[in-house]
Amino acid sequence: MLPLTPLDPALSASMAQATACAGEHFTLPLPSGGLGHGVLLRFDAALFHAGLFAANGIAMPDSVARSVVKRQADFFHGRLAAKLALRTMGIEDDASIGIGDQREPLWPSAIAGSISHTHGMAGAVVAPSGAIRGIGLDIEHVVTTDAEAALRGPVVDAGEQAVLDTLFADDPLLGLTIAFSAKESLYKALFPQVGRFFDFDAAVVQYVDTAARTVRLVLKSTLAPGLRGGTCLQVRYDVIFPRLVMTHFA
Repeated sequence: MLPLTPLDPALSASMAQATACAGEHFTLPLPSGGLGHGVLLRFDAALFHAGLFAANGIAMPDSVARSVVKRQADFFHGRLAAKLALRTMGIEDDASIGIGDQREPLWPSAIAGSISHTHGMAGAVVAPSGAIRGIGLDIEHVVTTDAEAALRGPVVDAGEQAVLDTLFADDPLLGLTIAFSAKESLYKALFPQVGRFFDFDAAVVQYVDTAARTVRLVLKSTLAPGLRGGTCLQVRYDVIFPRLVMTHFA
């Protein structure tokens, strides 16, 4: 399980105006050495109100202001996690995380980062962009049987499903969630290089090492220079709380 530590009290004070948050810090190893710095927040969306954006110095884009309250709560806590993650690196210029054409976060200069949120949980991870080309983070509750059919086919094909069924025979929903989340993290990390949307079938699950907690994905086609078809990429995963999966790729 990924080591999590309570946020430093000075950082926790930044959440004084936030909704019943519990924050924890984690680090992720980077391929080039060094660490990415992340923050996880558990929150109660029922306690959210739009005034928290201004109270915490976080901009609320017009598209978010027009959205439903759940979307506003998810966006706010994702940006709050990003703000706190940046501060663990000593970066205070954290009010300018914009939104790109594909709804991707636009980070301050010299920073690569990723944001994720699911029901009652938000997280963000940041690292110097000189150390990596991109970083991806995804957090998912293990899918329910009701959602299972929606992921089989669109997310994993028959061959991938056969691999998962073998490795996760005792918990097939966990295997399916890990595969889905791994592809989400891969997309977020590669998007800065690829610069366009690509679907789940752009990479296939070749193997999951349940001891090392890695997912081996193989690109089916060339996405960008240096990301040619047949390239193998390893996404790490952790079960951070019961039935909650986090994947990350740099």
